[in-house]
Amino acid sequence: MDRKADPETQLEVDEAILDYLIYTAIVSLLELLDTIDRNPQKEHTAHLLVQMVDAFLPVFHSLHPNYKASPELKLRLRLLQFTYVFVQHYYPSSANAALLRRPSISTEDPKPPKSANPHEDPQAMSLSQTLPLFLALSAVQNELQGSTITEIWMMLAAGYMAQAYIEQVVLYQKERPGLLEEAFQWGYDAGCRAEQGSEQWQINDMFGADESSVSLWKSIRREHLEAVRVPSSIIFIETSAKRRYIIQLRPPDHMSLTDHLASLTAGALSVVAFKEKVSEFLTGLLSAYAAPLLIQLERGEVVGLSRKATKALK
Repeated sequence: MDRKADPETQLEVDEAILDYLIYTAIVSLLELLDTIDRNPQKEHTAHLLVQMVDAFLPVFHSLHPNYKASPELKLRLRLLQFTYVFVQHYYPSSANAALLRRPSISTEDPKPPKSANPHEDPQAMSLSQTLPLFLALSAVQNELQGSTITEIWMMLAAGYMAQAYIEQVVLYQKERPGLLEEAFQWGYDAGCRAEQGSEQWQINDMFGADESSVSLWKSIRREHLEAVRVPSSIIFIETSAKRRYIIQLRPPDHMSLTDHLASLTAGALSVVAFKEKVSEFLTGLLSAYAAPLLIQLERGEVVGLSRKATKALK
């Protein structure tokens, strides 16, 4: 006798599977990101799990063409998309995940964001190209939680922009007027004409959530941006509750800009430290919401149920 899925529960089951696959792929990628030395086994596992999500998504779409995902599941997919391209930046593989071209698992937003696949080879995406995805992910998270950007996040974002600029000069050998300003172009634009709900609109809204955020971001961004023109070393300003740093990007007279920036990435602007900060941010996003039901069952602890009741569900 052929057994078929119960149509009344198929969506619920498929959704649970999808959420499980997305979550495990994110966890595996974050474990890879936290690896100091290259680990072929971890790389293989992480990319295999991403490919499983990639393979399951079109099947899910075909079975549930009118499906509208919950905000939490949408965020989890965005988190996977960004984590994947960020990890690919440091641990590139030949895999070209189609999920990069899928900003949503719902049919309500079929067009991929322009920033999702900015050039033909996703495995070679620069930090400048992943930056819009980082900002879009942050904007969606803030909107979902009804929160505003914090000073800690602003410091991370400004550091990301600084790293993106340094990479363009050191790795890609790009030195031209306006490059620094392009890296730090992000902020609130009162005259923004982006369509409401679009990525550009969400990012702009995030930066302009309230006047204090606008003012603080301008200050932090200016400190990072203007440091390139100020002949000073790394400066730490201690207050009762804050540590604020100013990144010195201007090279000494005897050193080229490329050599100077390369020296900073080995010290004050350590790539390892930057990766750790981004990893902490992504881990925090993943932990901000309850794990998928199948993950909870795996762990033997389901929110709202006793261990005995959880065991009975297995």
